[in-house]
Amino acid sequence: MSSLIAVDLDGTLLNASGKVSPKNLEAILNLRAAGFEVVPATGRSWRESRRVLEAIEAKGLAITSGGSVLSDAATGATKERSTIDALLARQLAESVLERGLLVHVLRDHASSAHDYCLVGDGKMDPAAMWWLESHNVPVQRVGTLTEADVFGFDHVLRVGAVDRGDLLLPVCADLRVKFHGRATMQSWSAVTANAAIGSETHLLEMYAFGVDKWTMLSRLRDTRGMANERIYAIGDGANDLIMVREAGVGIAMQNAHADVQQHAKHIAPHHSEDGFAHAVEQILSGALSAQSVRSAL
Repeated sequence: MSSLIAVDLDGTLLNASGKVSPKNLEAILNLRAAGFEVVPATGRSWRESRRVLEAIEAKGLAITSGGSVLSDAATGATKERSTIDALLARQLAESVLERGLLVHVLRDHASSAHDYCLVGDGKMDPAAMWWLESHNVPVQRVGTLTEADVFGFDHVLRVGAVDRGDLLLPVCADLRVKFHGRATMQSWSAVTANAAIGSETHLLEMYAFGVDKWTMLSRLRDTRGMANERIYAIGDGANDLIMVREAGVGIAMQNAHADVQQHAKHIAPHHSEDGFAHAVEQILSGALSAQSVRSAL
């Protein structure tokens, strides 16, 4: 019987240097050899993920942009997507601008000449600048929403911002109330040049209502005709919580957010200690399954 494993990238498959370790790469290859469908599931867009996807020789599907896109892992072609209504996307951007933040509007690269449209005259966070430059992501910057209207708010996957956590957390709480039932949002620690997890720099991310990694993973499960007990999900961040909770076998990293660990069936070692590879050993040995009791691996 076939099985599928969805694996987060940052803080899970990737080590503290943002690389796939030899042990984790071997684990990916062993999963495929055993007949598992390995599906990277990340908050990154496909373009931001492509170096990792190349490193693991991904040829199937990948869940990207926080679950809003199902991508061909090798080519970046969009197979499915969940965009934000154009009017709502503009309203979200306006609300972020009103709070003095630079707005990051992520579009589906299959429908736009740029991935991100940055809106506003606010200073760009150094971590965001490093990230976009290091991943060679096409960016369009405009000063006002009126200028952004030239490009339109169609094909928008995510609206967000990057700044210090102490600034973004209350903004996220405020906007969650304002757009209750209309958008899904979260604020959590960003990857920076110096920190793979736990940095003071945070992301504010807002999607169409109900969009997350599990939304797309469950669609894929149903398309494959798989029983939920054959679905494995492993991650560490706030955007992994629902898929770790809902998958037949949900695994949290030792470095995972406390809420993610609380909803996981198993806790894998730290991402900097090849925790993913260790979890895969347990899966392939049969020690870790939907029937196994909650454990620390």
